[in-house]
Amino acid sequence: MSAILYILIAICLILGALKAHSGIKKNFDLELLAKTVGALTFVCLGVLAYYLADPAGGERSYGLTVLVALVLGMLGDIFLCLNGANEHPQRKNLLQSIGVMFFFLGHICYMFNMVTLENFKLYLLPTLIIFPIIYIILAAKKVLTTSIAQNIPLAIYFLALNIILTSAINIVIVRGATVFSMLLLAASILFISSDMVLGLSWFAPKAKLHKNHDYYIILSYFAAQCLFALSVYFY
Repeated sequence: MSAILYILIAICLILGALKAHSGIKKNFDLELLAKTVGALTFVCLGVLAYYLADPAGGERSYGLTVLVALVLGMLGDIFLCLNGANEHPQRKNLLQSIGVMFFFLGHICYMFNMVTLENFKLYLLPTLIIFPIIYIILAAKKVLTTSIAQNIPLAIYFLALNIILTSAINIVIVRGATVFSMLLLAASILFISSDMVLGLSWFAPKAKLHKNHDYYIILSYFAAQCLFALSVYFY
């Protein structure tokens, strides 16, 4: 039955490619459908992984927190897709803000899970603020077309991503290169790279992104969610 986990991952990635293709072709109905079903797929993957897992000592808080994060990510996907299909400026801003909020809450769940798994290596602490500092520098140099009101929450958003990535590195250092730790590291790298490319596409109009960057954004994001979901099985 565990083979179904990998089938769901393949389906999720196919739907991600379909989402990107339909978005480029301005087929917003198909884009919304593909992204919604794709998000439902990684949630189902998490549920199945949780069902198949055999946590040591009956500990299931890790898996439950991942499931909450996956659901929050799914809600974020839906609102951001609705934002793309909406032409009303105020509604677009509202939908985008709600979508980002759900993503941030999902990141908080992942961050909580990973920070509490192992004692943090003190020499890693300085690396926790690398991405927020990079963001602040880009904003200060006007590379990003963000407002002052946006800079604070976005800096906090990238701080959460930074903590997730550094926590994954910490887990690899403490536990070694196990399947579980490497899944978390790969998922974290994909997550932060997806959000960075997305941020550039939104807020850096002068950035020379590849014409097919939408494929990378969604496929790396879907892959990250799938790997986090799969980590429940290997926990």
